[in-house]
Amino acid sequence: MNTAPRHQTVRLGFLWRAAGAPIGCVLALAMGIVLADSGDAGRMGAVPALLLSSAAVLGVALPVPYGFWLRADDHGLTLVRAFVPRRYRWRDIQGLTMDAGQDADSGAHRLVLLLRLTPAPRRTARAARDAHLYGPVLGILGTTRDGLPRGTEPRRLAELFDLLRRHGVPLDDRRYADLVLTAHGYPTLAHTAPGASLSARPAACPDAA
Repeated sequence: MNTAPRHQTVRLGFLWRAAGAPIGCVLALAMGIVLADSGDAGRMGAVPALLLSSAAVLGVALPVPYGFWLRADDHGLTLVRAFVPRRYRWRDIQGLTMDAGQDADSGAHRLVLLLRLTPAPRRTARAARDAHLYGPVLGILGTTRDGLPRGTEPRRLAELFDLLRRHGVPLDDRRYADLVLTAHGYPTLAHTAPGASLSARPAACPDAA
């Protein structure tokens, strides 16, 4: 009897952890302006006002990771971002774009992960030419100058790579993916078994996502 689960969830909060910080900072700034205009900041004192603004940043930033994950089943992926689900069929997923480069502002080396989809027929000719960049961004990771992991990346990233490769989704940067996979006990991409079960897990990582 097949008791394998039909669904597997890979939470990717670590990829999106900083997403709420800018919003929180804007909220804290707006709160500071309101407190200053109303005179409440003077009555409260500098320290309480600063603590209140900091709480606003944390209150927005901390919940963000819990609203970002992928759920897989036999038919496709459901990407949940900010608690809004979007559904993608396996046949529409062409690969995982792993675009290494430098941030234009800071110059930091980074890797952009994008779920590459088949463009819909109604999309423009330009979108068709840039089909390798059509799809949702899953996250941005810091890398070394050579485009390699800066250390042992979170296990959730290895789970993502393993999930995609077991469904036949090509990963653009095999070198980077293999380093992340093997660091958490998963086999390299070259050892992916065709038609592997969705429930396959490495012996070294028994707990499910």
